[in-house]
Amino acid sequence: MGNEKLARNKFSVKDAATIGVFCAVMFVVFMVYSTLTGFSLFYSMIFNAAGAALILAPFYVYMSMKVGKHGPALIYNIMWAIIAGLMMGPFMVPWFLGGGIIAELSMCGKDTYHDIKRVSISWIITALVRAAHGMSEIWFFKDAFLATGVSEEQVQIQTQYYTDPKYVILSLVVTVILGIVGCMISNKLIVKHFRKSGVIKQGYEYKI
Repeated sequence: MGNEKLARNKFSVKDAATIGVFCAVMFVVFMVYSTLTGFSLFYSMIFNAAGAALILAPFYVYMSMKVGKHGPALIYNIMWAIIAGLMMGPFMVPWFLGGGIIAELSMCGKDTYHDIKRVSISWIITALVRAAHGMSEIWFFKDAFLATGVSEEQVQIQTQYYTDPKYVILSLVVTVILGIVGCMISNKLIVKHFRKSGVIKQGYEYKI
């Protein structure tokens, strides 16, 4: 009995494969979404992460609850740390990695990956890390950002938006709101289509 319980709680190859598939799907969906909305510089700067928090929430929630054990939050953010390092520069790796560690630490405890409220917290942290990554380029990594060869115009635009408190607050607040909405919708879908069938273990739900 004890060995069976230990086996259920142990991170497996199947869990890694599940996370890998969902990370790949989420990356593709994010890139398509960003391409479709990239015509608006204002949207890209202020609301890109907020929209992603809503659209990607169902994938993240399902992935987390399907695996049902520690790892998804950290691994998902490690994926973005690698992508950010390749696309933006190595200086962004600690930003996303640090966010992943915080998101995973927020899941400390027993059975937290079956608790929609706890999964939502980790998702909001993850979404805020993405929302603030452009801000961090101006706030903390400006010299390294400039060293990547980015245009002066790009730096001026980011500085204009990300040093203005109203735009910073707007971006972060909308990201939190849409992240919560996305997780609430995801929970409803999971309860309706997956928990009743036994695909995903019963857990704590939003009471709406």
